[in-house]
Amino acid sequence: MALLELIVILIVAVTVSNVVSHFIPEIPISLFQIVIGIFLALAFGIYVEVDSAWFMLLFIAPLLFNDAWRFPKRELWELRGPILGNSIILVILTTLVGGFFMHLLMPQLPKSVALALAAVISPTDPVAVQAIARRVKLPENVMHIVAGESLINDASGLVSFNTAIKATVAGTFLIGEAVGNFFWMTIVGLAIGLVLGSFVSWLRDSFDRVGLNDVVFHTVVTLLMPFVIYWVAEDIFHSSGVIAVVAGGIISKILSDQHVNERSPEINIVTVRTWEVFVYLLNGTIFILLGIELPVAMDSIVRSTQVHTGLAIFYGVAVWFIIFAIRTFWAYGSQITYHLKHKERTISFQTAIISGLTGVRGAVTMAAVLTVPATIADGSTFPQRNLLVFVAAVVVIMSLLVATIMLPIVTKKRTTHDFTQPEVGEVDSSDTHESKNDLTEAQARIFSIRVGIQVLREQQNDKNRIIVYELISRKQKIVDQIYQQLNQKNNHQINIEDGRELRHIALEAQRNCLRQLLADEKISTLTYSSQNRKLDHLENMIESNKHYHLSTQWIIILWRRTLRSIRIWLSDETTDQFQAESSMANREMAKEAIQSLSDYMAKYTGDTVSHRMERQAAYDLIIYYRNQIEKERHPDSPRQRELDDKYRMELEIKALNVERETIQQLYEQQRITRQAGINIRQFINYAETAALAGRDEE
Repeated sequence: MALLELIVILIVAVTVSNVVSHFIPEIPISLFQIVIGIFLALAFGIYVEVDSAWFMLLFIAPLLFNDAWRFPKRELWELRGPILGNSIILVILTTLVGGFFMHLLMPQLPKSVALALAAVISPTDPVAVQAIARRVKLPENVMHIVAGESLINDASGLVSFNTAIKATVAGTFLIGEAVGNFFWMTIVGLAIGLVLGSFVSWLRDSFDRVGLNDVVFHTVVTLLMPFVIYWVAEDIFHSSGVIAVVAGGIISKILSDQHVNERSPEINIVTVRTWEVFVYLLNGTIFILLGIELPVAMDSIVRSTQVHTGLAIFYGVAVWFIIFAIRTFWAYGSQITYHLKHKERTISFQTAIISGLTGVRGAVTMAAVLTVPATIADGSTFPQRNLLVFVAAVVVIMSLLVATIMLPIVTKKRTTHDFTQPEVGEVDSSDTHESKNDLTEAQARIFSIRVGIQVLREQQNDKNRIIVYELISRKQKIVDQIYQQLNQKNNHQINIEDGRELRHIALEAQRNCLRQLLADEKISTLTYSSQNRKLDHLENMIESNKHYHLSTQWIIILWRRTLRSIRIWLSDETTDQFQAESSMANREMAKEAIQSLSDYMAKYTGDTVSHRMERQAAYDLIIYYRNQIEKERHPDSPRQRELDDKYRMELEIKALNVERETIQQLYEQQRITRQAGINIRQFINYAETAALAGRDEE
């Protein structure tokens, strides 16, 4: 298969997995990606021969660099004891003790291969744990320790793994040589990462001082850093590229933070978002490739006369239990040791089990195990390579499944973890003062948007009326989306006023108006038929509880326009005549809808919650119809479009500024949490950036 075709297939597969995961959030996305990979291998015969050198360079280097760059330094320092213990001592313990038991369990595995298996499954995956933690309330320290240890145990585990693999390939294993090689790879790799990370940071700062602050340049330099550091460490100095990229990522982050106020905010935002997309694709691709690799490994296991398929699956489950037990007893022992120094801290075996379950294996484990070479130095096949890959894959899948099922049971603290109500652990510890926090994040967003709508109404005049209606409609759509997400998150248990009765009233007024226009011979039968079909479509949307301003599928729109053009061509009317009649009909029907809504709401003079919601729904519909009228009246010319663009930007920025001020006031009044305020302000900032993007006015 051509490389370009393979890349496209992998990216599409990762995207599909994200869509599926959105609708089934209870299951980690990694499992969907593995299943998709298996489907690609079985249905289309896709097979990827993994080369260890480019695979480590392409996947391991950027993933570890990103983890090192993003991990908060404060938590890393405050929890340095448990983190270093888990990431170094526990990894060595898992490699030696786990490798010993795995060799006893699977005697067909040479000792060096058993050690390699134990080493490669020792690193944890914080991304998978965070995905599971969306549904359960995990202790905050446990989450920080898992994230912190993953930063370092990736390096220590992979160095141990590479040492065992090299010993297997060479055919000999001398403890003295292995220890010497381990320290050389570690120390030299650490030095190279620190030197190159510092040099690139100095280089970027030097370019900044001479005025070269181009966003694309800085983003590309940051993306290239892990590849360059890894290549120099591995190919030139024959040290650990893994440790080098981790060290380079940490020192780069420290030096970058010292100049964060001097560098363009645009550079920081674009760099972070680019890395998020890049790492998202890499993580997903690894699990897709694992799924593609599994049928091949499974086929080899099935054909093997030494290992039965069921026995191979049992090996995988047993190996997972071995590393789970080691991690759990290690966590319990750490609690006892800490209790001896701090008597106030209690010892809990439940916390130890939670720590064991959070040891989920993921992308780094699979990226590394796929790099195992097919042959060794004498030209023979690598001993039990397929069994090694298969068992590692079973361990990854088992750790994901067991954590997904057991963590909610063990913690006994389920949480919806939606954007409407942040968890206590998400709120900054500086919020020590008592607060009311009577508004959820969703309620605060809706309130600020309503304030922004009111500002837009106050700014309305004859010149910008259509832009005001357009922006108000857009903000109403955001409110609708928030309500819909709330409804989905709560399993449709929220009673949301959808204004269905009001829309039926407006629709009936439009139908009566359309019939009158036909009776008065102001429109032709063709125009009447076309407009009536639109009203039928709107009625279907009402029945399915959709809103007027939600976009219809573009294929349906294209199909209807094609049929309409054919009908016009077959009739005696001209296109201009049909468009003029349609425009007039749209205006008149919108006017009648507005009038009917106004008459209906004149009966509601109370001030109850239901009356206020009814009036708000009516106002939203009236804005929709006024926007339709203005679109039909509004002239279209290059000059007018330029003016509209100017009005749109100014009004949108003004509304966003008011929304930002509203959120700040809510926070100062202690009506929302600090984290909710941060989340909403980030959303407003992104909206403002989008409004200003590409503006280069004289």
